[in-house]
Amino acid sequence: MAFGLALQQFRVKIYSMSQVKEDLICEIIRLSQTNLLDKKCADMNFEAQEQIAVDWVRQNAADYRTDFQSRLKVFSASKLGEILKTLSNSGKDLSDILEGLEPSTAR
Repeated sequence: MAFGLALQQFRVKIYSMSQVKEDLICEIIRLSQTNLLDKKCADMNFEAQEQIAVDWVRQNAADYRTDFQSRLKVFSASKLGEILKTLSNSGKDLSDILEGLEPSTAR
């Protein structure tokens, strides 16, 4: 009985950590897209900004999400937290941030 309970708690812990990583990845991608569009639209009027954003989302958002989801999965939750903090404080997008990270720094 005790082993079964311990195994169940272990599975819940793994699921929870997996869910934390998935949530972090989603938030990182969302913020990265926002930062990217902010840069693209910096010197445009509101109508032009809106059109650029709509066009970009239609043409690029799905591929952007898929590409970065696979690239971010190799990072630990701790490293993902650092990436999110960098995105929040710098206005950079993932292309800028991941360019400077070595695969060995993923964990």
